[in-house]
Amino acid sequence: MRQSRFVFLTLAATSAVAIAEACSSKPPFVGPDGAAPDDANVTSDIGFPQGNDASSGLIVTPANVTLSVSGAPVTQQYTATDTVSQKVVTGAGWSIDDAPLGSIDANGLFTAAGNYGGVTAVNAELGSAKGTTTLTINATVTENPGGLSSSDQGLLKGGGSADASFRWLYPYDKTVFPRGLGSPILQFDGAAIDKAYVHIQSAHFSYDGFFGGSNPSQITFSSTTWDEISGSAGAGDPVTVQVTKMSGGQVTGPITETWKIAQGSLHGTVYYSSYTSALANGGATLKIKVGTPAQVLVGGCNTCHSVSDNGGVLAASYGHSYDATYDLTKDAGTMTQVPDCTFCLPGVYPDGTFLLSTYGANIPGMGGTDPVALYDTKKGTVVSSTGISSITASMPAFSPDGTKVVFNHESLGGHTLATMNFDVKSKAFTSLTDIVTDTSLYPSWPAFTPDSASVIYHDDDAQDYATWSGNKADLILADVATKKTASLLALNGMTTKTATYLPYGTAETLLNYEPTVLPVAVGGYFWVVFTSRRYYGNIMTPSNEPDPWSSTPRKKLWVAAVDINGTPGTDSSHPAFYLPGQEFNAGNMRGFWALDPCKGDGKTCETADECCGGYCRSTSSGKVCVPPPGGCAQEFEKCTTGSDCCGSTALCVNGHCATPPPN
Repeated sequence: MRQSRFVFLTLAATSAVAIAEACSSKPPFVGPDGAAPDDANVTSDIGFPQGNDASSGLIVTPANVTLSVSGAPVTQQYTATDTVSQKVVTGAGWSIDDAPLGSIDANGLFTAAGNYGGVTAVNAELGSAKGTTTLTINATVTENPGGLSSSDQGLLKGGGSADASFRWLYPYDKTVFPRGLGSPILQFDGAAIDKAYVHIQSAHFSYDGFFGGSNPSQITFSSTTWDEISGSAGAGDPVTVQVTKMSGGQVTGPITETWKIAQGSLHGTVYYSSYTSALANGGATLKIKVGTPAQVLVGGCNTCHSVSDNGGVLAASYGHSYDATYDLTKDAGTMTQVPDCTFCLPGVYPDGTFLLSTYGANIPGMGGTDPVALYDTKKGTVVSSTGISSITASMPAFSPDGTKVVFNHESLGGHTLATMNFDVKSKAFTSLTDIVTDTSLYPSWPAFTPDSASVIYHDDDAQDYATWSGNKADLILADVATKKTASLLALNGMTTKTATYLPYGTAETLLNYEPTVLPVAVGGYFWVVFTSRRYYGNIMTPSNEPDPWSSTPRKKLWVAAVDINGTPGTDSSHPAFYLPGQEFNAGNMRGFWALDPCKGDGKTCETADECCGGYCRSTSSGKVCVPPPGGCAQEFEKCTTGSDCCGSTALCVNGHCATPPPN
């Protein structure tokens, strides 16, 4: 049961007037009537358009409020005053920038949304007049799901050093988590835990939790608590997590990790294959809708699949008796069937209209040696193209913007990755360029990052490019323009090229394969989905799963963040986390994280990448997809170049604004 410590409200005694200063580098704000007022050519640092002189401004009061919340509802009334008449206006539109913190109604009454901390802007708008102020919320949460006595709570808070083997097994230190996923399972080594105390601290959030019961060696936060933890951490805020345990009456800890939370939720669906799914009684292509358990998409040993970025089309081999494409917008209905290996592991164009077949002579189970070709995904017929048919292109993948393709240039012995430019109108492939050559290993399963500027691949020690029978591999990032490569050390579980941070040491290393990348940047990061045979905390360990090549359950899907502004030739990755929702007792592989069908104007949204029009804004009734509002584009919103976006550090990545987190 949650226990509220206190509720109080503090108003900062400041009188700041919320009128924007001139910022001529930003595009003009377009008013509701479509006109751009002469004095509305600026935007605030937080991205909400405002007037910049006394003739068009509003003053939002009280200014710079700080609220403290701890369980009970907390409200704050705001008013907007015209800067010329000095009178309170009525009928202003009200909004806040950070929806998890709460809501504001049509009369300017803000209501905190439970126990979320952070900083947001409170915005008022009346015609072309704009005003804004800052609201800070400090949240404190205490809960006791283990029913611990006050005496035990005191002992745990006092700490101790009884068990030298007490350490973190999962998550990893310095992991970057997105919002929108379930709680990680905190897992530990050492003597069995009877009772535990967890303290979490970020800039505007403090949490104390007391756990007991049958297995506190695995601690999972409730969905509400995890949403509050992840929703309260700002960009770049360190989230410090300390755990103290009691075993046999003896106290040990705290042991500490630091995480970061990306300022965005991962949406969409992960499509993956398994040869040992209990849900499908064997092989299948399955899907995980974010926040829900895995479901069978197409059974009957349906594997060797690829998925379009927009989540519309799946291409797969059905038991190696035939290949097919499926319409994912219509319950995975079959669109066309072709002979076996015609569509084995193809590159599907981002919008799903056609695919590039693969030359598969050297890939186990694939006997296809037909020329590489484009195929219509609905009809299964060849689409006339030029420049590609004579090239042995294995494991192809299109860039998210559709202008490039990458593949293993197999005629060069399997040691080379190459790219070609692609013109969608003429269907012409040009400018064959080898970007990676590894004379000792086999670069394979390449995937572009959302900016189409880099490729992530696994470097295999065997020419079958596989994840079985002792094959070792790690993930590498190659910059397309400079051809510089860098091992994704943190993602792979390494601190240096020879040292690992993984808790079971070298038994977990060189076991990372088959990367794909979510086609949009979220929260300042690219998100890589990959197959790994590493261990998983105290759930999957050397004692209960010693064989890394077992079909189950050592083969799992993991996810890691990669910085969107990394320097070519250097590691820009972060430690990975286990993908929630997948079957634990199945061997899972080759996950594609694709977007869901977009939403029309007026539909609810969390971020603009969900909206067909490309804009998601806060209103008095919550966040909804809206027509182009004018002014600079906010995070995730539609853009052509970085100058379209709010904030001096924002980038335009695959048509969406993305801001790198602070260092």
